[in-house]
Amino acid sequence: MTRGARLLGRYKRTWLALTAMLLAAIAAAFTPLPQAIEASGAAERVFAALASAAIVTLAVLPFLLWPARARPHVWAVVAVAALILGLGSFFSSEYAQRACTARYAKRAVIIGTELTPLGAEYQQANPDLSNDDLLFDAAGVPERIWTEASIGRCNALLSSTYFLWIPFLVVCLLATAQAAPTTILAPVRWDAPPSEAPSAARMRYDVFVSYRHDGADRDFATELVAALEAEGYRVAIDARDFAANASFLQEMERSIRESRFTVAVVSGRYLDSGHCEEEAVICKVLDMGDRKRRLIPLLIEPVTMPAWLYGIVGIDCTKRDPLVDPFDKLKATLGAPLASAMDAR
Repeated sequence: MTRGARLLGRYKRTWLALTAMLLAAIAAAFTPLPQAIEASGAAERVFAALASAAIVTLAVLPFLLWPARARPHVWAVVAVAALILGLGSFFSSEYAQRACTARYAKRAVIIGTELTPLGAEYQQANPDLSNDDLLFDAAGVPERIWTEASIGRCNALLSSTYFLWIPFLVVCLLATAQAAPTTILAPVRWDAPPSEAPSAARMRYDVFVSYRHDGADRDFATELVAALEAEGYRVAIDARDFAANASFLQEMERSIRESRFTVAVVSGRYLDSGHCEEEAVICKVLDMGDRKRRLIPLLIEPVTMPAWLYGIVGIDCTKRDPLVDPFDKLKATLGAPLASAMDAR
C-alpha cells in the first residue's frame, strides 16, 4: 500500500471513530433520565455523555492504533462482548430502578438496600409492607428506613447504569459492520486499504483487444496490437495469448480481469447477432461503473451503440480530419504502460 493510501485509510478510520464517539455521547446526553435522578438533570447528562464517549474510545482505540490486527474474527469477538455488556447494563439499570426506588407522592424516590435499626424494627413488626408503604410511613424521608450508605450506593448505581447500554450498542454495531464481509454494511475496512481501482500488481496486461475474428476487423486489431506494443504496452489478444487447450470464454474472462483496459473494436459485424458471447463476458466481468472506467469502444465504422455500451463515449476512428489523432487519444486514455508504472515504483 502506498503512503498516500495509508494516510487516507488512517484519516477514514479516525473520522469513523470520532463519529461513533460523538453519536454515543449525543444519544446518552438526550436519553430520558430516570425520574428518581431528574433533579440532578444537567450534571447527569454531562456525565452520561462523557462516560459514553470514553467507553467508545477505549473500545476502538486499539484498532485505531493497530489496524493490521483488526481482523474480522477479532471484530466479531468485540461485537459479542459489547452486546453482552450492553444487555447486562440494560438489565442492571432495570434492576436498579426496581430495587433502589420507591413511589411517594406520585414520584420516584431513591431508597437503599440496607435498613437502619429503626427501619429493621419497623419492617419486622410490619412484614407485609412494600417499599412504597415503608417510604410512605416514613413521610417520604428514606434515611429514616434505609442507611445513607446504601442510599448513596443506589444513587450511584442508578446514575451510572441507565445510559450504559448506549455506548455498548454503538460499539456492537460498529464492530458488527467491520466483522461483516465488505458490503454496504462495511464501507470502510479498518484492516485493509481503501477501495481503489484495480491494482497494477494484479494486472498482467495494459490492454485486452476484443474484436470480430474475420476480415477488416481482424486486420485492424492486428495492426492495433502491433502499434500499441511498439509504444511499450502489454497487449492481450486471443489468437496469440489464449491457451490452446482452454475454454475460449474462460480465457477471455481471464484476460479482461488481468488487463487494465479492454478495447472493443466496434463495427457492424462486431455488434451483429452472432457476436453476443464476447458482449456477455464483458458485461459479466465489468459492471456498468467498471465499464465506464475500463472499457474503450474503438469505432472503426459508423454504428448505433447498443445498450451495453450506453454512456461510454469511446474513440471514433471514422472521422477524416479528427482534431486529435485516435491513436494518440487511445494512448492518453491508457496512460503510461504497465511496465513503466512498475519501474517508476
